[in-house]
Amino acid sequence: MKKYLMILLAILSFLLGQAQSEGVSPIKSFNIAKEIKPPILDIVAGSVQFVDPSGNNAIDAEEQCQIMMKVRNSGMGDGIGLKAQIEISGSTDGITVKNQEIGTIKVGETKDISFPVNASMHTVDGRVSINVSVDEPNGLGTDKVLLNIDTKKFVAPWLSVVDYSVTEQSGSYNTGVLEKKRPFNLQILLQNTQYGDADNVSIKIVLPEGVLLIDGDEYQQFEKIKSTETKSLVYSLIITNTFMEDEIPITFKVLEKYNRYAENRTIILSLNQALTQKQIDVQPVETDQTSAIVIASLRSDVDVDIPISQQKHPNRFALIIGNEDYSSYQRGLQAESNVEFATNDASVFKDYCIKALGIPSDNVVLLTNATAARMSQEIEKISKLVQLKGADGELIFYYAGHGFPDEISKEPYLIPVDVTAANLQSGIKLYDLYERFSQIGAARITIFMDACFSGGGREAGLLAARAIRVTPKKGVLKGNVVVFSATQNDQFALPFTEKQHGMFTYYLLKQLKTNAQCTYGTLNDYLKSNVSEQSLRKNNKDQNPDTQYSETISNSWRNWTF
Repeated sequence: MKKYLMILLAILSFLLGQAQSEGVSPIKSFNIAKEIKPPILDIVAGSVQFVDPSGNNAIDAEEQCQIMMKVRNSGMGDGIGLKAQIEISGSTDGITVKNQEIGTIKVGETKDISFPVNASMHTVDGRVSINVSVDEPNGLGTDKVLLNIDTKKFVAPWLSVVDYSVTEQSGSYNTGVLEKKRPFNLQILLQNTQYGDADNVSIKIVLPEGVLLIDGDEYQQFEKIKSTETKSLVYSLIITNTFMEDEIPITFKVLEKYNRYAENRTIILSLNQALTQKQIDVQPVETDQTSAIVIASLRSDVDVDIPISQQKHPNRFALIIGNEDYSSYQRGLQAESNVEFATNDASVFKDYCIKALGIPSDNVVLLTNATAARMSQEIEKISKLVQLKGADGELIFYYAGHGFPDEISKEPYLIPVDVTAANLQSGIKLYDLYERFSQIGAARITIFMDACFSGGGREAGLLAARAIRVTPKKGVLKGNVVVFSATQNDQFALPFTEKQHGMFTYYLLKQLKTNAQCTYGTLNDYLKSNVSEQSLRKNNKDQNPDTQYSETISNSWRNWTF
């Protein structure tokens, strides 16, 4: 053995010498590679979540959302130098996302990871695709997980003091009118009248010198006022002897997060104006973005506890129009040309149609501040729907708004909010409307007109647009048509201010609340008696309702019932 060992050493010595003599590099030693222990990284099934503050499962403009997930390392080694990656495509305007450095996930560890997703005011309606994953330096990261999320554009709010009432203070001596040194309550209704929510809302009452705030907060804040939401605020006030004016201007300054989606309002009270007896409870208004927003109102007695009929009428239809805001559509008009309370009239009458008159809600159409095109479209649509029911069909048509006569022909027109005296032919000719309804073959057609056609209205009306007053001519009715009108001849249709309705509409609702199954004759007599009397008492003007009917039903209409 020793002999062989010596021989081996000799050979190695010889080879080494040969290598050196021939310029060959000597034999080098080798490092043995370390053992690799890879991580196995996975996104835990079902752990990926989209979290949004609004809870509508969409990325809304101006919203800060999160995507959250859990990542597990079930491999043999730690995951080192890891990065959480997020990729976004689609409707990405206004949306920013950010990758996350997550460092190490040890063997057997599960880590929570979240990605911030921020949307600006420039976000659009659409949809984004978002891929989330975790990258590992050696290519051992997770598979991607895809999320598809809707995006929503910015929708602005609009805050406004939409209504107010002046009421007697409980426990105080009052004479029923606003006087100095007599405490009273001012109740206002602050409403978000658009579809966007309003954040960081504040409202401040500003009083003139000589008017004191007895109770209530001068400055109030609300974290959020949602779309259509209202806030009823009550201030206890007193007018001192140092106040020397007859009118009391009270201003409300309203702000929200952006300082651009709210308006201030100044309410002008008058000494000796009538006080209502009690504050009014405000009920929430529910509106989604597929329907028109109803402006809230402090309600009168006919607006609450509406009777519910047990009898339903599936073949009965109603088209209800309340045109109040003309000045916003016609810049040449002043605010007093609006028809005060018309939208409230129409909205409450809709409730009576559904509850008290048993009309299915799908058969009731409410239009507020309707344009000519919209009015014409809905008149034609409802006519066709009723016509499909044949002799079983019934139609109720209600209108509160301006009427106007043609100066030459004396033909009366219904006035959409975008129609002026200068383009009267774009309005709805009243007797063409009656003629259209008479052609649908319905068992009965009932029309309520809380409007006048002399060129005036509940306030100044449209009379100033032409500066004359016209007695409109009457047409001949055909078919099974009965028309209950608020006025006769050249009278004005006036408001019942303390009830926040038209005088005619208030007593129409009052009778339906008392007995919704009354005969038409009973309703006719009730309207003529009460409206005529209360108009003289409250407005110091004549307003005498009128009822028209076709010759066909002259002997039967009084016995009709709802």
